[in-house]
This record gives sequence, structure tokens and C-alpha cells, in this order.
Amino acid sequence: MKNFIRSLFLVAFLPNLLFAQSEQIVSSLDGFAEASWGMTFESIREKFISMATNPESKEQIEIINEKKDEKLLIKRNGIFYLYRFYKTPDIVRELRPREDKRETDPSIVGQTEYRESGILFSVGVTFNLVPSEKIREKLEGKYGKPRKESIGDDKVSGAAIWELVDRRDNPPRGGFAVQWREGYKKAPYTRRIDYFSANIRDMIAKDYKDFFSVQETKTLRDLIP
Repeated sequence: MKNFIRSLFLVAFLPNLLFAQSEQIVSSLDGFAEASWGMTFESIREKFISMATNPESKEQIEIINEKKDEKLLIKRNGIFYLYRFYKTPDIVRELRPREDKRETDPSIVGQTEYRESGILFSVGVTFNLVPSEKIREKLEGKYGKPRKESIGDDKVSGAAIWELVDRRDNPPRGGFAVQWREGYKKAPYTRRIDYFSANIRDMIAKDYKDFFSVQETKTLRDLIP
């Protein structure tokens, strides 16, 4: 019960952290809180170190776990934030033509070709169980109605997806927010929300597709030098 009450307190008084709340409905999700999609692992890590060591800060911030260029787990005022990073696999990078190895900054121009360092593409927020309707109310106040919804066989679990992408840009700018629901005492509750970059997600999908063709290319190259 104590954790449950604490969760309601967090939802009510920390909307900036859970939902990056503003007074207007957002049409494009360009990052999460202070972090923009495409920021490097090092830049975000340094930002949190600076915030955690700032004597004037009233926030409680701690780096719980990290793996360079892959993930950064932050505990901020009792809520866990998993920052996920991505970089092009070496095997894909090595087989691509030289002209495809340029490094644009996706946090500025909204494009990503190839990065040696891990870049932010997703943030997962985890907290104590809160009734799903309370979370949904906050999300709809920020993003409007969800684009898609799914419900599990138990009629309780499932997910709601907000597509917050500006398709006037090329490539499209923005991202997705996913609210997960799970059953607790036969009622829907939420303990996790995930945010994803649309542009970098597409880049990862392309790399994944290229990975298999690269394996074949590499084999042929090794067989026929």
C-alpha cells in the first residue's frame, strides 16, 4: 500500500519526468525530457553526472548501471529511466561503401547514416504499479488519443501506442510512446512506458536487413579474394 500511494504521488507531482509534460499537445516526439534522439551516450552520461553533483540541485539522481554505447540506467527521484543507445554494427559498417560512412548528427538534422558512438533511440520509464487510467489520462493530456491499442486474451493486459511523427520532414521526425498494461487484481495497471525514435528505429531496421546480406557478401569476399 505504501508503494502504491507513493506511485500516485509520483504521477501527480512529477509529470515533467514521466511524460515530459507541457501545456500544449505535442505532435512530434523529438526525444525525452532533456535528451533529444540521436544524442550520444557520453553526452547524456555527462549531463546526468553534472546534475547529480550539482550542489544546488534538489533532485536525487543516481547512475545505477551502464554499458558504454548500449544502455544507461538512471534512478531519478525514485523512478527508473533506461536510456537505450544504438550504433551501426562493425560488420555492416565495414562492408558499406565509403560514401555511406559519413557521420551526420541526428539530434540536429534529424538524420542518421552511421555513428561510431552509441546514439539515443529509446527511453524506458519504470515505476511502481499505477492504475492504467491515471497514466492514460496524463498521456492523452500530453499527446492526444493513442493511434493504436491492443488488448490481451485476459481483457486486461495490452498496450496503447501514440504515433507522434511529423511526416512533413524527410526523413520523418518524431517518435512513438507505448503505455503497457498488465493485470493486477483483475484490473489494468501500468508500471512501464517506452519512448522510441521513429527515424533511428527505421535506421536499425535497415541495419538489421543489411546484416544478413552483409554476412553473404563477407563470405563471398573471403572465398573469392
